[in-house]
Amino acid sequence: MNGRLGRRAVLAGLVGAGVAGASLSPVRGYLEQFAPLSGSVWQTARASRQEEVESPYGTAELRYDKDGVPHVSADDEGALYFAVGYAQGSDRLFQMDFQRRLFAGELSAVVGELTVASDRFHRQMAFTDAAEATAEHIDGTPAAAAVDAFADGVNAAIENEPLPLECQLLDYEPEPWSRADTALIEKLIAWQLTGSFRTLRVALVRERLGALLSPERADELVGELFPARFDHDAPIIREHHDAGEFRVDEEDGTGSTTTDRLRGAVSSAQGVADEVSSYRRTETPGKELVDWLGRFESPPGTGSNSWLIGAEHTAGDAPILANDPHLSLQAPPTWYEMHLDGPDHRARGVAFPGTPLVVIGENDHGAWGFTNAGADVIDFYSYDDDGETYAYGDERREFEHESQKIAVAGGADETVEVTKTVHGPVVEEADQRVGVAWTGHAATETIQSLYELSHSTGFDDALAAAERFESPTQNLLYADREGRTLYYMTGRLPLRQVDGERAPGDRVFDGSAPEGEWEGFEPFGRPTWEGFVPFDSNPHVLDPDYLATANQQIVDDDRLDYYLSQGYASPYRGARLYERLDERIDSGEPVDLEFLRDVGRDSYDGRAAALVEPLVEAARDGGQRLREAAGILDAWEYRLAADSRAALIFDRWFERYREALLGETFAEADLDETYYPPAAAIVQLPRDSGWFGSRGRAQIMREALRETLAELETEGHDRYGDVNHTGHIAHPLELGFLGYPEHPRGGGGETVWNYSRQGPWGGSWEMQADLDGELLGILPGGNSGRYFSAHYRDQLRAWADGEYRSLSREVEGELTTEFVSGER
Repeated sequence: MNGRLGRRAVLAGLVGAGVAGASLSPVRGYLEQFAPLSGSVWQTARASRQEEVESPYGTAELRYDKDGVPHVSADDEGALYFAVGYAQGSDRLFQMDFQRRLFAGELSAVVGELTVASDRFHRQMAFTDAAEATAEHIDGTPAAAAVDAFADGVNAAIENEPLPLECQLLDYEPEPWSRADTALIEKLIAWQLTGSFRTLRVALVRERLGALLSPERADELVGELFPARFDHDAPIIREHHDAGEFRVDEEDGTGSTTTDRLRGAVSSAQGVADEVSSYRRTETPGKELVDWLGRFESPPGTGSNSWLIGAEHTAGDAPILANDPHLSLQAPPTWYEMHLDGPDHRARGVAFPGTPLVVIGENDHGAWGFTNAGADVIDFYSYDDDGETYAYGDERREFEHESQKIAVAGGADETVEVTKTVHGPVVEEADQRVGVAWTGHAATETIQSLYELSHSTGFDDALAAAERFESPTQNLLYADREGRTLYYMTGRLPLRQVDGERAPGDRVFDGSAPEGEWEGFEPFGRPTWEGFVPFDSNPHVLDPDYLATANQQIVDDDRLDYYLSQGYASPYRGARLYERLDERIDSGEPVDLEFLRDVGRDSYDGRAAALVEPLVEAARDGGQRLREAAGILDAWEYRLAADSRAALIFDRWFERYREALLGETFAEADLDETYYPPAAAIVQLPRDSGWFGSRGRAQIMREALRETLAELETEGHDRYGDVNHTGHIAHPLELGFLGYPEHPRGGGGETVWNYSRQGPWGGSWEMQADLDGELLGILPGGNSGRYFSAHYRDQLRAWADGEYRSLSREVEGELTTEFVSGER
């Protein structure tokens, strides 16, 4: 067989099936079947880098410390970012290129037909058009100059360093890097954090359950599963912050504000308000389309923790800031750690591979971090269309069409039709289509914002940078060494209109009417944003004495006069953070890093606190085996510790309990578990909820516990860490030897110490910055993406054990590469 196609065919099979438990030795034997390839593959084991590289930007030095973290220093900013690009291109090139190809819809060109569906979606969503618009918009800014120098450094690494093992296995060389590619990585991250098809899923659930029951009954039951608010929310902004209200409109002369009018249009835990029923019933996209779209949205559980403690509550003379972003976990990690020392700024922290700027970290003046705000910045539209044109108000407009070719390794090229309307792209599957408007499709200034944060010299600079952070919506925390602190919800928030009234974004709008449009939004161009919430009206707190965020509700609805979201995370992490911080601060004892390290490792599960007591009561009526389990659970303190038997029982029981409640009804509606609601909705079901049916809650709890105990006995699992371990963290190619070994890990998807094997997702970078003390951090793996590097997975066990590394604020490490002057 042809060697090139043969390798791709076999590797494509490995991508699909995985190679569980593979070790280096059999993989070496496999590769030796392909003699032309094997020599070049093993060249990637070379640990040394080029000692001298010519740079058109001037001199710089690249050092690596004992943890494989690059320390880059230069007296010229262009030289600095050229060296940063070289470091990332040396350490994470395949990851960068894989992600670029993913969002450009070009994976199939190197992987084969397995990724054609993914390529079709990403082409239809036109992410590259948005990236190109952003790259063009920032032209002439200092951020653009930094990104361009970075791209030149990446390309120098491609030219000078051996290709990554993965590129050798797939037998291809990455294309040169560009400014638009870095902008595309920005869009990738923004989509992972705000790209949700929840509106379509909930609409489909309501429609299908309505067909099984009745529309009225479906509204009640679906309202319980997908409430606008949880009944035990612990908002980020609390009364003690004295932050006031965040309003777009003044009173209308009748004493009524938009808040009063909007409240009648927002779904509640009791169901759908009568006022919106007439236009909420816009045609729901079909299941084939919604199922297909669900494969490409951000995973459930994506979120983060952060908190800051003002100097008045610390043991030193400055604030403490902590950030723990919960993103998809993979090998190598989502983040790349680096330390930059330039002509007019120093910054240490983490960047997304493919971007040159510290996203979460600190400099000589302050520290900053982000968590996902959960704001609704995506809307969907149906149209009166004939395939070529669509109604828009009193006219008909032609769809903008472009046929694009998808190259497929080892197979025939495929064609995808990219379609757009005035609102943005149209996604299509199984002869069904829906229009999409998403703030990330515009030219945005987030790259410039991060540049300004890295260069900030205090509170005023950070506040100015926050205003440029247009997408994704985030909870920004900032603290400086002068004692100033800041919370700001960043990002552009659309204001929707239906029949002249403000409306929430929890439905499919009639795009032909047109309903729900965003005034001043120009997809793939530079919007004016006049139909969006002004920056000053975004939720924020200036100089909070302490504050915590965990993707929960940001502020009580009665302090807003606009719709913000119905997609907040379950409130357990946020409530637990505030519980721990309140207790410490009320005690009068100073908050220090020792205490906050314990907070960061807190595995208390709020689900268990609400459900274990009734579960124990139910189990005591279920026979000897259930009584024994009840005894274990009754003595438990609700912490998901790796060595806990009770944690294992409860975690698995909750899955069976949710399935017992929803499985039969959802299956009858032809809806699988991807349509299930968040955990908090299951927990807060009232005892008389219709979801318990005639059996009642106690009986369902007992049945789920019996199934759980039988499964655990069959599997031979005894402790939580037997199933919750780092072995679930895999490489994108799903070649087992590229993944991580199994280390038991505590915590879960609803705990502060966050790790969920179902994603997997969890703490993708854990940082604690005492601005008058230590800087701590840890990665779930290692900083190098080179498989043969000693730093490919060297931080994994410490991460699994809840330990941190102390990070130096000085440039240190062994000089590995000098960048010498070349002609500009």
